[in-house]
Amino acid sequence: YLASLRRAVRILDGGMGVLLPKLGVPKDPILWSARALVDNKHHPAVVRAHQQFIKAGASAIIANSYAVIPGYLRKADLVGEASRLCELAGRLAREAAGPPGAADSALVLGSLPPLIDSYRADLLLPKLEAEQWYAMMARAMQPHVDAFVAETMSCPDEAMCAVAGLSQALPEAKAWVCFTVDSSGRCRDGTAFCDAVRALSDFSNVSGVGVNCCVPEAVELAMASLDTDSKAFDFASRVERVVYANAYPVSHSEGLEYDTENFDDEAVRDDLGADRYAEMAASW
Repeated sequence: YLASLRRAVRILDGGMGVLLPKLGVPKDPILWSARALVDNKHHPAVVRAHQQFIKAGASAIIANSYAVIPGYLRKADLVGEASRLCELAGRLAREAAGPPGAADSALVLGSLPPLIDSYRADLLLPKLEAEQWYAMMARAMQPHVDAFVAETMSCPDEAMCAVAGLSQALPEAKAWVCFTVDSSGRCRDGTAFCDAVRALSDFSNVSGVGVNCCVPEAVELAMASLDTDSKAFDFASRVERVVYANAYPVSHSEGLEYDTENFDDEAVRDDLGADRYAEMAASW
């Protein structure tokens, strides 16, 4: 039983924005991890970062497209480069993972992130514009990825734009959808996690649901809410459950105190080392 359980569990990679500076990519408070895509000389570092996560045990990696968003690219006058950067992110991830379908290849996921900034349900693009951007990202990464993940979604509206845009571009493509929740386990606009999951239940391209970019203690609170909603629980039981919390302090993870341009991504909790995180993850 334990062996079959281990085979059923995927191990995801970690934060590219934290690892890339350790591999020589300059920190950039405007472009973040997209800096490694914009500068050709840093492309090998992206591949190495993916490979290090795989070597550490990741069976699935996420392409470095999280920062390829209008909220960041507009500040650097790079909006016109978005499709090229997304394609590049997918290509570099595939280079690290190996040929698709090979027995020893990691799953490659294309990131569909918040388009203005993380945690900000109050900063959403208009629906049509958001769907078009997500469709562009999906088309660009499609040749290189196995599936997609709409991650750090702050609210149901943001998530539905991501999956709708994906569906418009690639009707057969599948996506996990992960919401970022506050320390009470609710989405960033106050929506109960179970309500957010129920809102996705009519989308046939959603193959997994869960939470990410939150304090680990919030995971069980969010998941417990599924027990209060039969439709959400049924849907979540038919798809993959996806969870990847972070190690940042509550003050950061509460969201509105988060300031992208002044954020110290190495200011993590001192009570949450690898062993403690693994212990909490085992309970999920």
